[in-house]
Amino acid sequence: MLNIHNLSVSFGGTYLFEEVTFRMGAGDRVGLVGKNGAGKSTMLKILARDFQPDSGSIATEKEVRIGFLRQDIDFEQGRTVSSFYRHQRSRAKISRNQSFIGYAHRL
Repeated sequence: MLNIHNLSVSFGGTYLFEEVTFRMGAGDRVGLVGKNGAGKSTMLKILARDFQPDSGSIATEKEVRIGFLRQDIDFEQGRTVSSFYRHQRSRAKISRNQSFIGYAHRL
């Protein structure tokens, strides 16, 4: 389970998003859709704990791990997206029965 409460992020005094609240439960599938600059990648970086929000809280159950494929990754010649995903999953030590939130941008 993942709980986000009143998450806000601003750049230069302008809010990218403000007081966002949502909950994801086990087995939920969510699409993150928006125009360029809307904050999709920023939200994913926050969920992965790679970026700090200005305010708000993130709570997860102990066994939940969050990871994602970055937009600017370099794929190796001949490697598939599926094999890259499996490699990243194994590097993060995430088993098949643990949660893994992921996305790929240019597929």
